[in-house]
Order: sequence, then C-alpha cells, then structure tokens
Amino acid sequence: MKTLRALAASVVVLFPTCVRATPAKPALEVVVLGSGGPRAFGRAGSSYIVLVEGRPRILVDAGPGAFLRIGELELDLEKADTVLLTHLHIDHSGDLAAFFNARALTSDGPITYRVFGPNGAGLFPKTSRFVNLLVGEDGAFAYQTTFGARESFTVRDLAINLDSARTKIVDEDGLVVEEIATHHGDCPSVAYRISYKNAVVVVSGDMDASALPNLVQLARNADLLIFNCAVLDPPGSPSRLYDLHTPPKKIGEAARESGVKSLLLSHVAPDVEGEEAAVRKSIRASYAGPVAFASDKLHVPVGK
Repeated sequence: MKTLRALAASVVVLFPTCVRATPAKPALEVVVLGSGGPRAFGRAGSSYIVLVEGRPRILVDAGPGAFLRIGELELDLEKADTVLLTHLHIDHSGDLAAFFNARALTSDGPITYRVFGPNGAGLFPKTSRFVNLLVGEDGAFAYQTTFGARESFTVRDLAINLDSARTKIVDEDGLVVEEIATHHGDCPSVAYRISYKNAVVVVSGDMDASALPNLVQLARNADLLIFNCAVLDPPGSPSRLYDLHTPPKKIGEAARESGVKSLLLSHVAPDVEGEEAAVRKSIRASYAGPVAFASDKLHVPVGK
C-alpha cells in the first residue's frame, strides 16, 4: 500500500497545473501613482496607470511624482500608448514629459501615442497645444521625440461645455474609452470611462457639483468610480473651493444615483484625510457600497 507521502506526490504529478496555477489577471486594474492634490505634503499629484490584462496601457493624468512612482513600482511601460488628461492644472499634468521620457528609455522601437484632453479656454491652452509646447518641434523639450525612441503623437481636444454629448474616443479589441465634459472653475475639464471585458472604471478628475449630472450618466453601473475628494462638506472648507470641487455628501449622492459598485476617494488633502470618519459618514448617508481612500502605489482590481 502506498504511503501518504507517496500518494501526495502522485497528485502533484497528475495535476501539476492545478497545484501550481498562476492566478488569472483581472481584465482591468488601476495602479494609483499619485493620490494627492496641489500642495506638497507627501503624496504624489493625481495620476493613475490602468492595466489591461496585467499590462500597463493607459495613463490617466500625470501629476508631479508619477515618474518616481513608476520607477518604484517597476512598471513595464512597453504597451502604454494612451494618455487621458482630465485637465491641465500642474498637479494633474506636471509629470507628462517625464512619463514620455520614462517610456522612451525602456522602448525597443518607435512609439505612437494617442493623447486626449480638454479643449482650451482662458489661461488654459487646448491639450494639443499643451503637448506641442512640451515636446513639439519648438517645444521646451523638443529633443524628447528622438531621445531613446522615436515618438509621434495624435492629440485630440475634447469638448468642454457641459451640454456637450458623451463621446467614445477609443474602441479597439474590446477596449472602450468614453468621455464627457465636467466643470472645474475656469479650468476646462473632462471625466473618463474605461471599459474592457465587462470591467468598468470611471475617473472623475477635479469637478464641482454643477457637473454631477454628466458624471452620473458616464458612471452608470461602473465597477469602480474614482472620485476626487478635496473638500469637506460646507462649511468645513474655504467657500471658494466649492466652485472647484464636490463635497462628500454630493459624492455619495452621485455614487448612489449612478449605481456604481465601489468608490475610491483620491486627490486627498490633509484636512480631508484627518476627517476620514466624517467623510465616510457623509457618503454613507446616500451610498451603501464599498468606500476606500486612495494612497500612492495602491493596486485596485476592477470587476470580478
């Protein structure tokens, strides 16, 4: 009769793939590169990498510190070809050229980027001009397009009026990206919805409550909504900030109305972080799903 040790060994031989199977990669996964806001207090500025079947593919915003976090996380950028900018404040776009640099210096061949961001208004250039000012022929870092790898850019400026239609900007091999205009004071802004194999993540960017109907429409039944939580409920933050950001109570109401399955709060300031219990209670008044606070280098699988 075989011993128990011999029987166990035979099971490993007969079913090696079952015993040693590698867990399947989620269809989408969000890596938080930066969860902070405009002030320097230890968090990188707002930035995320979206992994598609385990490979970094989409950069959403590029706040200061994103370059550092990419290196710390040892992210392979070989397939990263899509950039989504919610708006052009420094804390969301200051490391864009550094991202291009990181990608080029680890590439074996030419790179073609597609970059999306808001149209211009007032002091803010349209996204195509912003990219050109950075890495165009007469840009500040004109050398970048041939430094390490040859780079080319297709940039699309997105509508910024709140009555603009929701549009599909990427649709290939099952990966779909949609956008809609939001409102962030005098700074043009948009939000994005990324879908792949029934997994859906929505990123709000910075926005005030006037744009919530657009966000609710975009985020309908999403698996994950990343919402920037930069203020407390009135009157807990300076009054001028409510023209730029959505308070927790309104975030909870939007999460409930859109039917999102989970909520991740990002762009967190020290005063908001210090009142986490109150922020959660305010959101819980309307929304019953999971609520988490983002931190730099956090990995968030999306969907099942």
